[in-house]
Order: sequence, then C-alpha cells, then structure tokens
Amino acid sequence: MRPLRIVIGVAVSAIFLVLLLAKVDRAELLDALRQVSPGWIAAAVALFGAGVWTRAQRWRAILRPIAPVGQAEAASLMTIGLAANNVLPARTGEIVRAVLLKRRYGVSGFAVVATIIVERILDGLVLAIFLAATIALAGGTDVLRLFAALVGGAFLLLTAVLALFAMRPALADRMVAFGVRFLPGRIRARAHGWASRFLSGLAPMSTPRAWFTVTSLTVVSWSFEAFSAWAVGQAFGLGLDPGIYFGVAGAANLSMAAPSTSGGIGPYEYFAREVVGRFGVGAATGTAFALVLHATVLVPVAIVGLLLVWRQDLGIRALAETDMDDMEAAAAGGSGAPPAGRPASEGTGGTEGVEDLETAGTSGAG
Repeated sequence: MRPLRIVIGVAVSAIFLVLLLAKVDRAELLDALRQVSPGWIAAAVALFGAGVWTRAQRWRAILRPIAPVGQAEAASLMTIGLAANNVLPARTGEIVRAVLLKRRYGVSGFAVVATIIVERILDGLVLAIFLAATIALAGGTDVLRLFAALVGGAFLLLTAVLALFAMRPALADRMVAFGVRFLPGRIRARAHGWASRFLSGLAPMSTPRAWFTVTSLTVVSWSFEAFSAWAVGQAFGLGLDPGIYFGVAGAANLSMAAPSTSGGIGPYEYFAREVVGRFGVGAATGTAFALVLHATVLVPVAIVGLLLVWRQDLGIRALAETDMDDMEAAAAGGSGAPPAGRPASEGTGGTEGVEDLETAGTSGAG
C-alpha cells in the first residue's frame, strides 16, 4: 500500500506544479525572486518558529494527564515529527513522533495517536475558519469557496464526533462494543483493545475547559504562521492587508490534506498563490511568494529536526523505518508497555510492545 501512496502523492504534486508554473513567465519569476528582502524572510522564520513552539505546548497540554513531557522535549518531538513529514515519503512524521513518545514513556501508542488526531482535526477546523473568514470579508474565487465549504464542513463534523467521544466515554465504549461485533471473532478482542487504548488518549479532552484551552492554543499557533506568511509578503512588497494572510495560511495548509509528496509540495504553492492572486498579485510574483513561503516553512524545520535526530543518535534510516519496525514487533507478540510515566528504555528493549502504529497512522493522523 505504501508504494501506491507514494506514487499517487508524486502524481498529485506533479499536477499542481504544472498548474502552478504553466502560465508563469520564467524571467518575471526569477526577477521577483531576486528582489526579495532577506530581513523580512528572517522575521518570517522567527514567527514560524514561534508557531511550532506553540503547537508543541498545545500537544504537551493534551498529553499532560498521560505523560509528563517537558516544554523543551515537546518542542523537540514536534520538530522531529515535522522534519520527518518534510523529508520522508508518505508523511510518516506523526507516527515517528508517536513512536518516540511511546519509547520514552511507555504510554499506549494508540493513545498517543489519539492526541495527534485531536491536533490534526482542530488544525483543520481553525484553518478552515481562517479561510472562510477571509473569503467572507474580502471575497474569493469559486475554487476557494468550494474548497472552504468542503473542508470546513468535514472538519466541523470530525470535531463534533471527537468531542462527543471524549466527553461521553460511556457512549464511545458502547459504540466500540457494537462495532467490533461485526468483526471476525479471531481479531475481535484485539480490535476492542486497540479502540479502548485509542479512546484513552481522548480522556484529557473530556471537559469544555480542555477544549477551550487546546483550541485557543491552536488559534495562536496558526496565527503565528499567518503572520509568518505576512512577513514573506512584506519581503516581496505585496502590500496586502495582514488579514488576507490568514486565508493564505488556511488554504495552503488545508491543501496538504490531499495526497502529495513530502511537505505537500505542489498543492501548498498553488493554493497560496490562488489566494494572493485573488487580491491583485500577478502570477509571477504570486508564484515567487508561494515558493519562498513554502521554503520558509520547510527548510528551517527540516534542518533543526535533522540536527535533533543526529543529536539523539536516531538516524534517517531509523526514522524512515520506525513505523514498519514497530508494526512487526507488535505482530510478533510484544509483551506490552511499561506503566505510564516509566521510560520505555527501562527493561523494554526499545521497540518491544509497541502497538500497530502503522495501522493507526493510516487513519488520518499524518
């Protein structure tokens, strides 16, 4: 299945890159790139870094009842996961993050994946709101309107379901018990255990206060990224209202939900240019803006993430094979995780007892 996902991703990226560059004058594009202001790009990188730090603290807030992760450690794991998403195929970064946390604290891998899914769904909802608000206040193309309506509706529904499961655990348990009845008997008990461990990862989100806190941090983190896009716009002298860049952040990041290459190359640039183009930015300048904006997001986090990987003696190969190794360990009958809060390195052999994170990862956490 993975080779097929990679092939589809490459094809999607290629299509969007063709759409991005098809009607752009190459000389004008190069001229626009030469005129960029390095100072504003540095500011954009700093703002994006603040957004990553905020996202890490949001994850830490979700994890607090599950694992005692420190601020710096949360930021390190978040950065490694983002870097893996940017350099590895099939967007395995979230699974890498889950497995690393599993190994350090011995918490259920499915519970960690549940916390990451909470993040991803709230990200999608907030970004869809950003895009919809930009369209409502400043206008937008038919493509953007349709895109905002489809993804906004989908993420609103997913958020409602997730909140219901988190805040009504008894109902979630009954639904799981009902659902596993339709599975073959030989896997029924195992599937019920997976689902129960997944639902345990939603326990920190069982109160309205928790949802308010995590949603607020989500808004702040993506606002930093929107202002990072604004700084890149300033580097090109676009002269657009800062509020428009919330629409840029929404459209560009939501486009990465579609299959594509590592880092969402292709769709990200196309939709970023689509937004600024709606407000009078020419094709060549808009394309240059989109390319530099995506590089600002991809390159620094990849460099820092790989340095963190090197510092922890993990290696790129280890990251690339993490999810498959852990799936095989579980399939071989791992003996289970140590108690929550105890580092997995204490008597576990590293990968022993990690649940089928590959299975969970293909459900949308990446």
